[in-house]
Amino acid sequence: MPSTVGRGAEAGVDRIMVAVVIGIALVFAAGVILGFLVTISMASRREDRLGTLTRQPPDAAARGARRLYGLGLRDITPRDTGEMRR
Repeated sequence: MPSTVGRGAEAGVDRIMVAVVIGIALVFAAGVILGFLVTISMASRREDRLGTLTRQPPDAAARGARRLYGLGLRDITPRDTGEMRR
């Protein structure tokens, strides 16, 4: 017959380890998602600032942002560089 002495403490440690692993996985996933969103946001802001939305994307981050947002060159019209009409 197996001994059950000390089994309660071992089960408690197992639960703590599972909780720690889940916590680490959640923090890692949140970091990946946050990094992805920051990269896409910076690429979008850079394109807007440079006025490159009517041309080919300047870098890989901008291409990725356009693909994520579903935006392509055929979806945009060039800026009107002429005088504004009233």
